[in-house]
Amino acid sequence: MISFNQFVECMRKEMVKKFQGRLAMKAEKVKKNNGVAVASLLGKRADNKEWLSVCLDSYYAAYKEGIDLEQLEADIYDLFNTFEKPDYPLKELEDFEKVNDNIFYKLINYDKNLDMLKEVPHIPYLDLAIVFYVLVERNEKGQSTSVITHACRKQWRKGIETLYKRAKENTPRLFPASLCRMGKVMEDLIKESNGNRYLDISLEDFMESEPSNPLFVLSNTCGVYGATTMLYQDMLKDFSEMMESDLVILPSSVHEMLLLPYPIVHDMNEVKKTIAHINRTEVPVMDVLSDNVYLYDRKKNTISIL
Repeated sequence: MISFNQFVECMRKEMVKKFQGRLAMKAEKVKKNNGVAVASLLGKRADNKEWLSVCLDSYYAAYKEGIDLEQLEADIYDLFNTFEKPDYPLKELEDFEKVNDNIFYKLINYDKNLDMLKEVPHIPYLDLAIVFYVLVERNEKGQSTSVITHACRKQWRKGIETLYKRAKENTPRLFPASLCRMGKVMEDLIKESNGNRYLDISLEDFMESEPSNPLFVLSNTCGVYGATTMLYQDMLKDFSEMMESDLVILPSSVHEMLLLPYPIVHDMNEVKKTIAHINRTEVPVMDVLSDNVYLYDRKKNTISIL
């Protein structure tokens, strides 16, 4: 088995060989959410300044699990091959009218992304920041996005208010919300595990213990950056009215929020300690959203830090 660095260099050489100069290729670490530097392979067409970045961590994990190098090379090639095609919508990023229907927002931690926030238009929100992206392409293999920088905004001659208005309208359409009981999520995991030795619980045992569980998982149908759904208009309002309660919002990660009725939480300090511990020990650094706990007040229709 080759090391991670050898794997990265192997993928770079293979892409250089396959594209024969049609794409400039390089391997380097790319800063992602929370300042995490991720080893990536980057490709750029000669007619455009944009680089497509492919994170290699997940591919190396697949390699360690037994997936052939040839298959991984083919998968990465397919991503860059789509990017290389003339109809890949890179030029459209220069025209606001062509991308305005695909502008969306994400929620990230403010303090952990100070360097990034210097480069991008954003809106402070609680201890978080709302940042803006363009959904460039989506297909059966996934999706590609491009962060909106100050340079983009200036080229478009649009203010942050315009970006926010478009994102507020587009994001629920592009990334529909998904809300279900934690029990349903666990039930699906147990079914999918099919005897996985790391999930030591039977479906029957779980179903007996679950009915009183008041915890709900709020995300989007993609399961990526789903914590943003708490910004969707009337999302929390409608749910709190259904529950006839204010809501405690636990930031599980950038991908999802956990919701539960407010009166059921008795020791908020203990909850905060638990979240901080989980963020340090269980959640990947790149996926951490916040150590804080939020409260949705249904009478005021507001979210605040508890």
